[in-house]
Amino acid sequence: MQKNHYRFIALALMAESFIIYASVLVKLTDMPPMNLGFYRIVLALPIFWLMANARRNIFKIPLKDIGFMMGAGVFFAFDLLFFNLALRHTSVANVNLFASLVCFILMPIGIFFFKEKFKKSFVIGGVVAFFGIIILVGDKGELSVATPFGDFMAFLSVLCYSSFLGVIYSLRKQYGTLEIMFFACISSCIVLLVLALIFEGFKIPKNMSDFGIIALIALCGQVIGQGFFNYILGKVNTQTSSLLLLFSPIIAALMGFFILGESLGIFEICGICIIIFGVYLAKRENY
Repeated sequence: MQKNHYRFIALALMAESFIIYASVLVKLTDMPPMNLGFYRIVLALPIFWLMANARRNIFKIPLKDIGFMMGAGVFFAFDLLFFNLALRHTSVANVNLFASLVCFILMPIGIFFFKEKFKKSFVIGGVVAFFGIIILVGDKGELSVATPFGDFMAFLSVLCYSSFLGVIYSLRKQYGTLEIMFFACISSCIVLLVLALIFEGFKIPKNMSDFGIIALIALCGQVIGQGFFNYILGKVNTQTSSLLLLFSPIIAALMGFFILGESLGIFEICGICIIIFGVYLAKRENY
């Protein structure tokens, strides 16, 4: 069982890496945020349909459960909207900082709605890890453009993403990732398309290179990243899955160092070590 636990953790970290890579790609296209969110979902939709329909007749799922899946998609649509807006108006470091707050939102969801056992070590470790995240992204936030509006968009994104994960977690007890993601993507597409038509107008990629970037965002961020992470939600509890999200700033920092040539100084390394120590404190009661 413990071996499987580590396997799920490895899969979750891989999923986070693809999600973060997709967020880096967002910076490379000037597609408006609502249109970009729509393309990310609609390009992933056929893949989820083909894979889900190969396993079972997905349209035999009760309408009530389909409604919950589509409700999760609405939360995800607004998460993408606020996330893309945040990336345009604040630093990537600040977005990662706010994203780590998911840990402290999912914990009460798991306790109150799914009757999970409360652990003091989780709170202590989570606070220690969050302190490490502040150290890790602090200097990077000062070196890049950040605005109160962008930070507020990042905060709204965290609230929507936490709600999305909470609904997905409840559904994963009965349904597979592919079925859930297919119906969630349908409602996400509808919401984002309507918002794009109202506020931005429908846009198309300006050239094949731009389309390639958008397609890569859909593949890495939606199909591989969200697909695998939502699979993990059916294998571990909300506290473990939310703790794993604390590794996002570490992955972002390492990706920036190895891919983008960004600096990784003593403060960043200390922050990484503190995050890892905090996660260890939070999970040590389970072993």
